Amino acid sequence: MEDPELEKRRRARALNIIKHWRLLDDEFMKRCFKDNIPAVECILRIIMRMPTLRVIKLTVEDTVSTLSGHAVRLDVHARDADNTEYDIEVQRNKEGAGQKRARYNSSLLDLNSLKKGESYDKLPESYVIFITENDLLGHRLPLYHVDRMIRELNDTFDDGSHMIYVNGAYDGDDDVGRLMNDFRSTSPETMYYAPLREVMDRYKNNPVEVSAMCDELEKWREEERREGHTEGVIETFKNLVKDGTLTIETAAKKMGVSVADFRKMAML
Repeated sequence: MEDPELEKRRRARALNIIKHWRLLDDEFMKRCFKDNIPAVECILRIIMRMPTLRVIKLTVEDTVSTLSGHAVRLDVHARDADNTEYDIEVQRNKEGAGQKRARYNSSLLDLNSLKKGESYDKLPESYVIFITENDLLGHRLPLYHVDRMIRELNDTFDDGSHMIYVNGAYDGDDDVGRLMNDFRSTSPETMYYAPLREVMDRYKNNPVEVSAMCDELEKWREEERREGHTEGVIETFKNLVKDGTLTIETAAKKMGVSVADFRKMAML
């Protein structure tokens, strides 16, 4: 039976994590936006400067596969009433929001957009939107719109694909500044926009939702502990094989896997 004091400490740690979670935090953001069309509409209407934009399809953590097998999971994949597609990525780390990542995600939006035999002209407009914790491009702008250009004409090459970087550190007294305030907020009391404030209140102050998140956090920690233990065991057996103490067949048998699988796991 688990020590009640240990369980109490674990629950206190989980509650502290939840207390400080923001929409800029990946796991919390995805929970808040799942099946939440009003919240995603609110965000897109501000970033796109389209107050009547209407989202008709929404998928959180949408996995898009490719022929090469390099699948990508889109944080928030949405489509509006004009058939424009959006990939909204919330990234705290610079490495996750690089230009090549934006390019790759843009190509994935196109990948499944056409049915067999359809003309390329049927490709919908698409936007990859990165909301980053800091000013990734460094010019103190609220938004950075990235489009293809014809250099010699200094004119746009309008192929329908667009990228937008949103500066999460921006704190101007305008719609984008207020939106970024809401993404940085840890409490609904400091938020401006009702759809975001309401979902924040639900997951911060509803005892049922808070309890469910505490349980999930404990499950994640347990999985991480198990993965860490497994990695340690693999490393131990790998070293025993390398120094000749065990044959690779014996090591694989002790791990309960095939020799081929052990070779892959131990990278031998």
